[in-house]
Amino acid sequence: MSITDGEILRLVASMIYGDGNINQNVYNAVVTGGGAPWDEDDILSDGVDWFDDMYGNVANQVVTNLAGNEIIIYKYDSIDDDWDEVGSDAWVFDFTGAGDELPRPVSALVRLWTTDPDVQGKKYLPAHTEAVLENGLWTAGAVANLLLFGADWLTPFVGAASGATFTPGIWSVAQTVFKAAVDHYATTTIPAYQRRRKRNIGI
Repeated sequence: MSITDGEILRLVASMIYGDGNINQNVYNAVVTGGGAPWDEDDILSDGVDWFDDMYGNVANQVVTNLAGNEIIIYKYDSIDDDWDEVGSDAWVFDFTGAGDELPRPVSALVRLWTTDPDVQGKKYLPAHTEAVLENGLWTAGAVANLLLFGADWLTPFVGAASGATFTPGIWSVAQTVFKAAVDHYATTTIPAYQRRRKRNIGI
C-alpha cells in the first residue's frame, strides 16, 4: 500500500510500561511533497524519526520504566469514512529520567490549536519523575522541555527516508475533517490527570 501526495495520516505512538500496560498518543498529519507515491516502509521510518524528535525533548524527565514500543500508521479512506492501516513497526525509544515515578494518572499536558478555535489537540505525556514536580507544579526545566515538545509537534517534519513533509493538524471526529495546526501551542505548570479510556490503554 503506497502513500500518495495529500493523504491524511493517523500516527500512533505506542509506549509500554515494565508491567506491560500500554500508553498511546495519536497524531494526525497531511503528507505532501515530491517523490510521491511513497513506500509505506519509508513513511513508517519517518514516523519513528518524528517521534524520536518529539519525545527526545522530554526523555530525561520520564522514568525508565516506560519505553517506546511501536508505531502504527493509518490513512484516511474518504469513501468508507474510516482509517485503513498502512503498517506498523517497532519504535525503540528509551526514556532516561532518574528517580521514582509520579502516580500514573498524573501527566503533563501539551495543547495544539488549529484553524478552528473549537478544535484543539491534546497530548498527555505520562510517567514523569517526582524530581520535576515541586510544590505541586512542574519545574521551569520541565516546562521548557514540554514547550520544545510542542514546537516539534507543530513544525512540519521532512522525512529522511521518503522526503515527504508531514504537516501536523488535528482530526475532528465531529466534523470528519482534518484541521490544520496554527502557530499556537501551550503547556501548563499544573499537572494534568489522564483518565482511563480503554482497558490497558492509556492510564
